[in-house]
Amino acid sequence: MFRERRVLLNSAGMEFMLGKLAGENATGLICWRCGYVHLFVNKDIKLYRADK
Repeated sequence: MFRERRVLLNSAGMEFMLGKLAGENATGLICWRCGYVHLFVNKDIKLYRADK
């Protein structure tokens, strides 16, 4: 299970590596168990709520 968070992509390293993506937002999905962050730049992703 993950929680969602908006992430700003504007560090100096990101500007060097990604060019036009610098300053944009990404969707970060953070694992509740281990804390790993998966980043998605695609604005068309669909998220679903898990039944508890």
